[in-house]
Amino acid sequence: MSAVAVGRKTRRQIIPDSPIAGPLATLIGVFILFSLFVPHFFTIRSVSGILGAATLTGTVTIGITLLMIAGEFDLSVGSMMAMGAFLYGLHTIEGGNPLWALFLALLVPGLMGALNGFILIRTGIPSFIVTLSTMFIYRGLVWLYSGGQMLQTIEKVPVYNVFNGRMSFIADAVKGANFRTAALWFIGLVFLFQYVLVRTRFGNHVFAAGGNVGAAAAQGVNVKRTKLLCFIISGALAGFAGVLLFSQFKTARIATGAGTELTAIASAVVGGALLTGGSGNIVGALLGVLIISMLRTGIILLNLPFIPADNFEAIVGVTIVGAAIFNNWVRERS
Repeated sequence: MSAVAVGRKTRRQIIPDSPIAGPLATLIGVFILFSLFVPHFFTIRSVSGILGAATLTGTVTIGITLLMIAGEFDLSVGSMMAMGAFLYGLHTIEGGNPLWALFLALLVPGLMGALNGFILIRTGIPSFIVTLSTMFIYRGLVWLYSGGQMLQTIEKVPVYNVFNGRMSFIADAVKGANFRTAALWFIGLVFLFQYVLVRTRFGNHVFAAGGNVGAAAAQGVNVKRTKLLCFIISGALAGFAGVLLFSQFKTARIATGAGTELTAIASAVVGGALLTGGSGNIVGALLGVLIISMLRTGIILLNLPFIPADNFEAIVGVTIVGAAIFNNWVRERS
């Protein structure tokens, strides 16, 4: 075989073999189409808005992706996000301790995630059923903790700017830019957990637990402990998403985070994670959440009468099916 033929074969295999090939191609395609046909889409204001809208859901999506790779789900992350927002808000307003507030906002949702994992391990009930139940239970706990009242403040606590403040130096330099510090936290978490997933023993165990439980156990992988840790991480990340949310909007409601779990699962699927477990990628999840955020922005800017922004869930459903088909096609060619 000639060197030219080998080079062509190698180029053909590089993209299909990449776990982010499908979502990356989808992201580029959607961006090009919207830039060409949607008014005011290809602007710095639009791009910063897409990234900002993706940050909160994306933080939750990282944990959901880990769980899906391990072969599990968590439908209660929206309720944990609300709990994190209330814990953080109540302990930062009126002179509270920001470090203690952050600790509680991560600890309590992390313990909620641990309870999900414990129930799964002890009973063998599918995680879909376990977390569907705890989704309502945890939402009830949020109601009890908050007294059924909305939490809102106008205080300008300095720590809010640290977690989700407006990056004024960019806005001053580039007209229309509205980038926020939460995007830096989100991107940092993406790289951190991508490294954990692909470069550590724990990451190998996550793939093994979701791919083949019997084979993983035979190789000495503690599948139960691995899944429990994934639930804890998912809960803590949901709590941190609540921290980012309250830092930006300075408000928390009982319904805060409702629906986030489905958007996070959709983002993970669009990013290449398999519903059956054993496959996925944190960078792919980043691309998935950006695709969905981009679609939402595009639909709003198009202002089509038959696809109102309030009915965006239908677009998400179509996107999930399309992404699943496209990702399977890419895998079959690899």
